[in-house]
Amino acid sequence: MKKLALSAFWILFGTSMLALAMDKIPDNLLSQFKSADWPAVLKAKEKIENMEGAGIPQLMSLLDDFSVRRLKNTGDLIYPGTKKFYGHGQIVTYDIDEICIRAGWLLEDLSFQSFGFSGIHLPDNELNDFIRNNFAEYYNRSGNRQEFENMSANEKRKLIRSLSIKAAQTWWNKKSENWNRLDALVDALKSDNEKCQVKALFYMRNGKTRCSGLTREFYKTNLESVVRILAKDDLKRISENAKLILMDIDFEWITMKSVRQG
Repeated sequence: MKKLALSAFWILFGTSMLALAMDKIPDNLLSQFKSADWPAVLKAKEKIENMEGAGIPQLMSLLDDFSVRRLKNTGDLIYPGTKKFYGHGQIVTYDIDEICIRAGWLLEDLSFQSFGFSGIHLPDNELNDFIRNNFAEYYNRSGNRQEFENMSANEKRKLIRSLSIKAAQTWWNKKSENWNRLDALVDALKSDNEKCQVKALFYMRNGKTRCSGLTREFYKTNLESVVRILAKDDLKRISENAKLILMDIDFEWITMKSVRQG
């Protein structure tokens, strides 16, 4: 009897440890995401997104990694580190050669948030407006503004990086206990933040990664009315995405969100 009880204990213990292991990004997957090989990075990003909230703590740790892995095998990828332009290709508006920004890119796509990471690569003459519009709390402090006005463009980029990291950390400190991707999607669509709305709509239209609970029934009950309102928005990048979702009467945008975790 004792042997049976002991066997049962080890089975339960092993099952619990396996479940725990699945609640973090495997080391090899994290290494792929941090690598210089673009196809490997993209595959790793998709797999980590499919983990939803489970991988976020490790992504938060990567925000402290300022190392650079210049991407190779990028094909027709268009991003700030692009050396050759082919006139077409996937567009990534983040300087993802830097690991902390790469982590920020994934975090923003996963959470439908806009922490500011995409502003780091902007032209010099657009940095001031970006900081003023995206980090009003910092900008509106007179002491900060005086210091900011004396900064070089490179210093302003580092400032944006620092403020973006702080915004992500503040968000996770508030949300970590009960965050889930479905609620995040709803919150983004209902927010008054244009960038968050666009991220959420773009994911609904084109995203293939998991969002547990996002079913046709949930959409009809909780999201369709919101999407209809957004379809009337004055901003075309919001209204046009919303209209295309409404036009998809076969709900292909839901069925395409298959999970490929191999």
